[in-house]
Order: sequence, then C-alpha cells, then structure tokens
Amino acid sequence: MMLAHGPRRRLLAASGMAGALIMASLVSANVAGLRINGTPSMPRGLWQVVADDTPLRRGEIVTVCPPDTMLIRLGAARGYIPAGRCPGGYEPLVKPIAATVGDWVAVSAAGETVNGLPVQGTAQLGHDSAGRLLPPFPAGTYRVRPGQVWLLSGHDPRSFDSRYFGPVPVANVQGVARPVWVAR
Repeated sequence: MMLAHGPRRRLLAASGMAGALIMASLVSANVAGLRINGTPSMPRGLWQVVADDTPLRRGEIVTVCPPDTMLIRLGAARGYIPAGRCPGGYEPLVKPIAATVGDWVAVSAAGETVNGLPVQGTAQLGHDSAGRLLPPFPAGTYRVRPGQVWLLSGHDPRSFDSRYFGPVPVANVQGVARPVWVAR
C-alpha cells in the first residue's frame, strides 16, 4: 500500500510545484511589463508594455483600459473584451493609435479617415460574427480634443475599436506595446 501512495504523492507535489512556478512566472512577466494578447485585433502573442512619458503619436500601438461606458459594457458582455484588471473588470486592449490631439477623424460606415487619409480595414460592420447588431459610433467628422486618442485596428476587420466606441481618454493608456513574440 505504501508503494501505491508514493508515486501519487510525488505527482501531487510535482503538480503543486509546477503550479507555483507558473504563478511566479506570470507575476514576474507582469512586473517586466509583458502581457499576452489573445484577441485578433492585433497579432496574438507576447507583447512588452513600456511606460512612456512622451506625447502619444499616430501609429504607436498601446495598451489601454477601455472606459466603462455602455458600449464597452456591451462589448464585454458579448465577449469582445475579456475580463481583466482594468476598472470595470476589463482586460486592457492592444490597439494602434490612429488619431491624436488636433487630428480630424471622419466616421462613416465605409471606414474611418484621419486628416482626410483613409485608415485601411476600418469599415464599420453592421453585425458581429454571431449576427448581432453592432451599434456604430455616429457618422460625422470629429476633432480630437486634448486628452483623447482614437484607436483603430485594421489588422482584423472585426476589431472592436473607436469605430464603435469613439475616442478614449489618454489617461487610460497604460503604455506603448511592442511585439516580443507574435503570430503575424
């Protein structure tokens, strides 16, 4: 009987150690600014998030806590935004900045333009992949105000971004994200 319990105890101990190592690795990765992007809006994989005090620029990829608005809550309820550590219980989004203070953003069903230049892959979809209505941000032309950025991802045409929820506060940006190991 003692022999039967020995291998089982070693297996349990090894499983416990593996779990502890995984948790320690996740904590260390978080401290190092590493995060895993599992959504298709940007390439899936490992990203490093670096705090940057310089003004945000068009084209930079950032991680941002989505504002706790009705449309963000709808996106989270539908599974577009995973649960996470941002206020409201959301996972930080990984998105490129399409427009910053002073830029002009034109919103239309055909796609967004910034300062008159089209942003590829940003046509508003009428329905999500489950056939549910996607409420678009109202069509029109908007000037980006101080303290705001527009996030638009042409990486995947189904990206849940500013074409649906509009501008986000710069204060919600956690840092600039750089790919470490991602699928293209």
